[in-house]
Amino acid sequence: MTALSAIVLLISIPLCLAASSVAPATSVVTPVVPVQPTIPPSPPTASPEANVTRIFKYPGGGFENLAIRSNGQILATLAFPEPLLFYVDPLSIRPAVLLHNFTLLQNTGGITELAPDRFYGHGPGINNSPYSVYSVDMRQFLVLPDGTIFTPPVIKEIGTLPSALLLNGMTRLRSDDNFVLISDTLLGGVWKFYVDTGKSQLVIKDPSMSGPPNQTAFAAFGINGLRAQNNTLFYCNSGAQKFYKMPLHADGSSASKATLITSDIACDDFALDKWGFAYVASPRNALIRLDTRTGAQLVVAGTFADSSSDIISASSARFGKGDSDRTSVYITTNGGAFAGAPPGSQGISRVDVGDVAQLFGRDDRYPMGGKG
Repeated sequence: MTALSAIVLLISIPLCLAASSVAPATSVVTPVVPVQPTIPPSPPTASPEANVTRIFKYPGGGFENLAIRSNGQILATLAFPEPLLFYVDPLSIRPAVLLHNFTLLQNTGGITELAPDRFYGHGPGINNSPYSVYSVDMRQFLVLPDGTIFTPPVIKEIGTLPSALLLNGMTRLRSDDNFVLISDTLLGGVWKFYVDTGKSQLVIKDPSMSGPPNQTAFAAFGINGLRAQNNTLFYCNSGAQKFYKMPLHADGSSASKATLITSDIACDDFALDKWGFAYVASPRNALIRLDTRTGAQLVVAGTFADSSSDIISASSARFGKGDSDRTSVYITTNGGAFAGAPPGSQGISRVDVGDVAQLFGRDDRYPMGGKG
């Protein structure tokens, strides 16, 4: 989640939650002086860097997240200025299609695929309504070559999370599960949401997921992006600028304490490959490759903390699923959470990381192929 969308969401927290934190008139409240977030040191840069290709531009919009269908097509959520869901052809052969305008949501957030062509996303409701989780059933979806929708997807709300504060990333454990996991950035935990009943529970609450004290906006964030792989939850803490992993039980609960992988990483959402590397969408205008075994970082695309970068404020990342793009990472950008946004920098880009992957080497523990 980006700094710009965070400001909107922080304002949108239900008034009843805000009221509960007001101190009595007789108490003495010590003013909190916000501490400005530090810029972590720039990781080394790959040589040569991966090629970056812009496949979809949406000037003035802030993209938040994306998911990839089994046929390689992209679903992308736009957080602002409107809560929209787009369908994008990664090869740019067909025009991008607006699938849905969520008129009852303030914005759209995370999105993930649970089972083939069955996606789930979330967003805060309008008029201080709680967060909603919606389903996107693409199984009967059909679009014509000119972008005309012949059979629309089935999109509907399936439940709410009244106690959630700031929902963010989403992931699944297995495709046959009846639940998804959703990070709560302000609460510092993970929700388990049952897609069949619409019920939810706070399944993990851990200090490693809480944001730093005395911070504001993006710097106050805790857990942000998260991905599950081999019964392990990987997640970044954006405010603390740290990256962790935690073993999970089959029901999504924590099986052991969190392990710190690295500090000083500017992170949002990310994609995992099967070799044990995370491709981290950095709000500092880069795509960072993180070795989750050693904590080593490498900028594989973009220019860290530079407004002239090919990538301006990356917000999410996913591997392609087609024969031609399995070693490509698709990233969403919102166009300037920490730097001025050049015209047309908002949208979706493809980063071809196949050659860069060789720089880290491989071993038999990590079979070939992207994970998502």
